[in-house]
Order: sequence, then C-alpha cells, then structure tokens
Amino acid sequence: MAITRIAVLIVHFILALINGVTCVTGDLLQRVEVPSFAFAGGRVNVSCMFDLRDTGLYSLKWYHNDTEFYRYVPTETHRPVDIKPTMKFQAHEVSRSETQVTLSITSMTSAATGEYKCEVIAEHPSFRTETRSVFMVVLDEPLAPPVITGARDMYESHDDIKLRCQPENFPASGPTPALTWFLQGRPARREYVSPYRDDPYAEPTGVTLHMPASQVSRGGGSVEAECLLKLGTHELRSSWTLRVRPRPSSYLSNYFSTAGVTTYPAYSVVVCSIIALTWLNS
Repeated sequence: MAITRIAVLIVHFILALINGVTCVTGDLLQRVEVPSFAFAGGRVNVSCMFDLRDTGLYSLKWYHNDTEFYRYVPTETHRPVDIKPTMKFQAHEVSRSETQVTLSITSMTSAATGEYKCEVIAEHPSFRTETRSVFMVVLDEPLAPPVITGARDMYESHDDIKLRCQPENFPASGPTPALTWFLQGRPARREYVSPYRDDPYAEPTGVTLHMPASQVSRGGGSVEAECLLKLGTHELRSSWTLRVRPRPSSYLSNYFSTAGVTTYPAYSVVVCSIIALTWLNS
C-alpha cells in the first residue's frame, strides 16, 4: 500500500514539473494557477480564471484531494462565500471578480500536498460544469542556498579547478532540486560539468565543476563561479570568485626568443657599455 502511494506521488511530481504552475483549460474555465511546490508554514496563492460573459456563474468551488474547502455562489446573497476549515491549511479569499477568484493558502502542513481543483458551473439552464486541477507538493523543510565545496582562495595557472555544489539538506523523499553552474553569469560549458555521487550506485547528490585554471587566466585571472539551485519557481544561488595567480612571464621573455634560442639582452647591454667607455678613454 505504501509503495503504491509513493509511486502515485512520484507520478504527480513528474506531472507537476511538466505542467508548471498553470493549467490552461476550456471555454468557461480559462486558467487555473497553482504553484508546483510550496513549503510547510508558508503561503501561496491559487487562482481560477473563467469567462462567463455568454452566461452567468452559478458557483465556483475549490477542492483539495476532492474535498471541498471553498464555495462561491453569487445567488446566495446572505452568504455567497463559504470557506470550510481544515487541519492541513488555512484558506483566505484574496480577490474576487467577474472573471477570477484568487485564494491565499497559509499555515500549510506537508499534508497539504495534493491535487487542487477548481470547479466552475454555469447558470440555468445549461449548468455546464468544467473542472481543472494542478498538483502541488508541500515540503517540510524550506530551501537553503546550495553549498559549494572544494574551492581555494588562489590557484596557479597549471592547477585543475574542481568545485562541488549540492543542496544543504537532502530530502528523505520528494523532489530533488536542479543544480546549474554558471561562469560570469553564463552557463558553464557542458564538458566542465558532471554529476557528483557520494555512492557510485546511488543517485547524484550534486554537480561538479571541473576546469583548467588556465581558462580563468585567459579571462583576466578572476572569474565568478555561481551555482543555481532551482525547485519549481523557487531559486537560490551561491557563488565563489575563482582567482588565478598571474604568471611571472615578464622576465622570461628577456631570456627566451620565440625561436627557442637563448639570448642575454641585459648582459649584451653591459658588454657594449664597457666597450664604449674603453674606446672613449683610449
């Protein structure tokens, strides 16, 4: 039973990632907006947009896992809005118009994970009904910036740079955040990035940035490396400035020609000066 429940949850995770926060719908029900991910104790907005210009609205309802928690019936002038309490979260009406209803979901627990469905029913005589739903995952722990390890304050030009980036907390279950490396604000080259595993037989726990320090030298000796952690619409970043010590090449050019023949320009100047002084004194 537990395995089946986990399998269903995984399927919903995938659907949440694919569908994002918006579900485009039919003629009456235009759009349903629900975040893919939220955090326990946090707050999110859910919205239901509809178009009933050709007919009137009989009712609009919100469901969580097929349990009604919000009802709006315009014809019930005494009490058009009814919000039912639940131990999983609190719902508050943020805005309501002729084309949409937006609710604020607060004080969420992990039990608030599930399917959020909006139902719109047109007025008599059709009582046409349309429903659409979006799955939202509520995580117990808030996101923290990713952790960068393996960095050094200074590199030599012949060094290999190898940094690791991973989430600060590894969820026991649920979705894994996506990690991306950037160099100077642009995505790092694919050959520099690879998955990192604590256990060779386990799933990746982070991403590695592996590149020659000479590349930083060519970029001026200093490059900003940034790791982006993303889960749904939530993003957090950590960065490290890669610095490579300049090569002491100024004196080398005085002793080595481009053809590889050894020369001594400083010594030649001294010898010429001595010869000139000797000739003048003679």
